[in-house]
Amino acid sequence: MPLNDTRSTPGYVCGRIIAAYELVAAQIGQELSLNDLNLSATHPVYTIPRLRAGQVRKALARTRKQNPDGVARVEAYISDLVARLDHFPDQLDPEQRAEYVLGEAHQKMAGLPF
Repeated sequence: MPLNDTRSTPGYVCGRIIAAYELVAAQIGQELSLNDLNLSATHPVYTIPRLRAGQVRKALARTRKQNPDGVARVEAYISDLVARLDHFPDQLDPEQRAEYVLGEAHQKMAGLPF
């Protein structure tokens, strides 16, 4: 199943955000902490802001000098995904976790649009 860009359920969007962070991290040679990734599937409210402000932001800041346009596109893409949520869910129930897995898988299969 292809990426559904209109699907805005919190679990699906959170899965897409984490997958986008993983794809970006892989492109710039940064590995995300497995603990962060495991926690993101159950408690996005703790994980996504920490990744956004921590590991990924620092790695992007180092990359900005070599590729300012690419970093701007990455930041805009992830910001667009984040803006689809009213808030980060504190905890995902089993149905939302299934949506999370779908969103993560769909985003990884689609890659990043640049």
